[in-house]
Amino acid sequence: MRHFLYKIPFFISLFIVFGLSAQNKKDTINPGMVQKELERVKALRYQDSVRLALLSEEIFQLKFNQQTQIDNNSVKKDSLLLLQKAEIDAIRSTTKGAPVVFFNDTLFRIYSSMGPYTAQMRAKNLEEKLDMLYQKPFFFPDSLTTKASNGFYNISYQNEIITGITFNDALWADTTPEELLENHTKIIKNTISNYRQQHSLKNNLFRLLELVVIILVASGIVWFINFIFSRIKNSIVNRNLKFINGIKIRGYELLKKEHIVSFILRALSVVKVILLFVLFLTIIPLVFSIFPSTQNWSEVIRQWIWEPVKSMWISLLNYFPSLIRIIIILIVVRYILRILRYLSLEIERGVLTIKGFYPEWARTTYALARFMLLMLALVIIFPYLPGSDSTAFKGISVFLGILISIGSSSAVANAVAGLVITYMRPFRPGDWIKTGNITGIVIEKNALVTRLKTINNEDVSVPNSAILSGPTINYTSIGKKEGLAITAVVRVRYDYPQNVIEELLLDAAHKTNGITKKPYPYVFQLALGEINAVYELNAFTFVPENMYFIKSDLMKNIQNVFKEAGVDIYSTQYIEIKKTEN
Repeated sequence: MRHFLYKIPFFISLFIVFGLSAQNKKDTINPGMVQKELERVKALRYQDSVRLALLSEEIFQLKFNQQTQIDNNSVKKDSLLLLQKAEIDAIRSTTKGAPVVFFNDTLFRIYSSMGPYTAQMRAKNLEEKLDMLYQKPFFFPDSLTTKASNGFYNISYQNEIITGITFNDALWADTTPEELLENHTKIIKNTISNYRQQHSLKNNLFRLLELVVIILVASGIVWFINFIFSRIKNSIVNRNLKFINGIKIRGYELLKKEHIVSFILRALSVVKVILLFVLFLTIIPLVFSIFPSTQNWSEVIRQWIWEPVKSMWISLLNYFPSLIRIIIILIVVRYILRILRYLSLEIERGVLTIKGFYPEWARTTYALARFMLLMLALVIIFPYLPGSDSTAFKGISVFLGILISIGSSSAVANAVAGLVITYMRPFRPGDWIKTGNITGIVIEKNALVTRLKTINNEDVSVPNSAILSGPTINYTSIGKKEGLAITAVVRVRYDYPQNVIEELLLDAAHKTNGITKKPYPYVFQLALGEINAVYELNAFTFVPENMYFIKSDLMKNIQNVFKEAGVDIYSTQYIEIKKTEN
């Protein structure tokens, strides 16, 4: 076209030349005129060339501007598309979308709205349409068709629109509208067909039969487990496992045969419970997985059951090295305590003697060593306990420590007093003592209290701190070796000689059972009253546990001896009142 425009002036010039030539044939040719005409034609030709060049330039510029505008629109469109895609990618992780759920199965999600319909409304409407397709008496998958119209892509079934897809839906799915339309159509078609087939009468009957078979098999397994373990238990009980003997260490029976048999029976019961529990965990998800409507429940139940078990198993495997350390520490501590207990029992029985260490210290020393060893083991084990580094564990430990320290102040005081009393040895079990206003025989002494039995068979518990804070009289500790003095105080008028009174008191002492002749009884004259003298008889016995009965017999004998001798015993003071005359 451009080359054709350049040739137009040339043809015009030829036409003029030929016209002039024809005219020259009729008229006389004037050379000057011809020269002028040629110059004029030449000027016109130059002008036309310039115009043609300008016109061509304008046409080219117009075409270039049109192409540039088209390219700019394409760039703007691509830029807008990229911007929309970037915005969607930015909110994709925080946007869940509206799920399209059919029989508890999520088919896909809808993220964008369509006109006045939000994503949730579109999802709910599609679920209703899917349920309508499922409820139809007949479903023909080939009748599910697709159609594109005015930028929308519709899925229809027998000329009824099921759902629609927009360009924004494709952006959310990171695909093209055509591919998304094909994908959704395939999902809907397969879902309706599969569920209609799964819920057919034939399949439901097969599922019921499968359920019955599973229940029967599970019942048979439970019966078989109970039968086997019952036979094993009866065999162990009846035969008594003659090949099993107790565990002895240096003549000390550490574990008796009965304990071993009892442990085996308990272990069998634990294994039985574990087997039944595993069977239960396996059967329940299997039963729920039979029917399509409960398959999701099966998965949920399986996660409820096996996820904690799996998590615990993984945690146990990770904790296994620390557990081995704890077990080794406990085993070592256990056997050390067994050795210490054995030694304490031997010392307490008097079989093993240690110079300067009394047998009654053995049990308390063992308890103190046991406590210290357990505390040391706890300090060593503490870092290996699960969750020991957590803030909650540390907070609970501090709280319990404060609670124990505040609430056990009196208990700690009694425990410390018990230790002091033990190593002071003021009395032993079986001794008659007096602490405060209580007199009785010691029947038990532990870390917190000391139990006394009075003459009236009263069981009195006295806190060790109360015993330590006051005086304690022990009638037995010296009384069995050197004799316990039993006293009797009498008041006699001055009418009787002193030597007669002393002889009568000594005679009464000799007549009393339990009173020894060595050390010999003696009499003290304690006081001289206005009308009588006060005498005190001291008689010894080596059976202080009978001191109440001996003293009672002694008082009876004194009364009888004085009565036979005609001596009156006065226990009161007489005051003579004289009348005064006015």
